[in-house]
Amino acid sequence: MGYSQAQKAESRQRVLENASRQIREHGIEALGVADCMRSAGLTHGAFYGHFASRDALIVEALEYALTQSRARMAARESKPGKRNETPLQSIAEAFLDERHVKNPGSGCALCALAGEARHANPDIRALLTRYLHEFTARIAQATSGGEGEGEGAGDGDEKAALGIVATIVGAITLARAVDDDALAKSILASSLALVMTQDGGTR
Repeated sequence: MGYSQAQKAESRQRVLENASRQIREHGIEALGVADCMRSAGLTHGAFYGHFASRDALIVEALEYALTQSRARMAARESKPGKRNETPLQSIAEAFLDERHVKNPGSGCALCALAGEARHANPDIRALLTRYLHEFTARIAQATSGGEGEGEGAGDGDEKAALGIVATIVGAITLARAVDDDALAKSILASSLALVMTQDGGTR
């Protein structure tokens, strides 16, 4: 029986899922093609039937991870976890959470890769930069009460939103870097409190 296009698409999806998880857990440079293919249940030799190069795989895996992040953020905005929770609170609490710190492989790619991105190739930096702009715009919208872009979000909102994103990404990076659980929890709690001082949204 031949290898159908549907089977090929399914195999490619598994590779992207594995690669996106591995680069978030261990970093871009740590991604090994053979290990990634094996984790997806495929042989190393099948790699070039799906991707032109390791760099191409990394870029597509990062795009996959960022798409997951966008979907999660949109879901948190539209369906808050708690009654009377504002859009910003819902997003901030989801990011500044111990589970996110301890599970980078299923978390935000920007938080996972910000520290090493300065050494990455231009394609990867461009993807993360674009996502940073999107993240900032979404936070600006959340802090202005969910109004559409251009209606309630001005330069001040964008600058404050960028500061919030920087606080969130920096907090996750630091909480993962330290070897003191109490300190990590304090970093998350302090950062969340700081972010919430900027909350102008209503529910």
